[in-house]
Amino acid sequence: MSNEGLTAKELLLSQYYTEEKKFREITRLDEKDHEQYKHLLQELVGLHEGSVIAQNTVVKGKALENLVKFLLVKSSVFEVYENIRNTTNEIDELLELNHIGRKLKDFITLPGELYLSECKNYDRKISVTWVGKFYTLLESNASKIGILFSYHGFTGRNWNDATGLTRKLFLLKEDLKDRTYIIDINKDDFKKIEQGHSLLELIDIKMKALRVQTNFEEFLREKHPALLEEAE
Repeated sequence: MSNEGLTAKELLLSQYYTEEKKFREITRLDEKDHEQYKHLLQELVGLHEGSVIAQNTVVKGKALENLVKFLLVKSSVFEVYENIRNTTNEIDELLELNHIGRKLKDFITLPGELYLSECKNYDRKISVTWVGKFYTLLESNASKIGILFSYHGFTGRNWNDATGLTRKLFLLKEDLKDRTYIIDINKDDFKKIEQGHSLLELIDIKMKALRVQTNFEEFLREKHPALLEEAE
């Protein structure tokens, strides 16, 4: 794109949109990564819903962990530390913004630079008990973002059960900067990533949903920019 004839405002906007596009391209899966992700997702879905459903929870758990680690690493903005033990708990994944993440901080909505992630491998939805335990872990580590990855997601909707508890916990602190986001990433979200959305986009959307107390699907009505570009 030529910058000739652009006003100062148009030039600044074009530079901003170029940076935003770079961020989107860096954090979404490229063609090679997308194929590998599809394979990992097919393996996970097959263990839960295939013709021969795995009864071994260790096998299912490993498939989930492999998928999650792949997504976190391929987001390109995280340094991922696994199985970190502090004085009281073990953290599945401690996430820290890496050099790229810090350079692109203007486009990352996550507060702070340290985040916690856990994989919960259950044949049922995650209950309020685990959400409460995860909140305690976040508080003890002064982290404002916690991502719970599971296959079946949280129990309840709106203000009920585990989903409702994430909303109530979010509202515990008066100041927005002090509030804690517990994000549910499940099989439906894994499929959205397969369709072209990025992990960071889904986390951002679910954070918005907590802030305005609505369902995150409200923010997914428009087609993802990556999909629009590919259709052109």
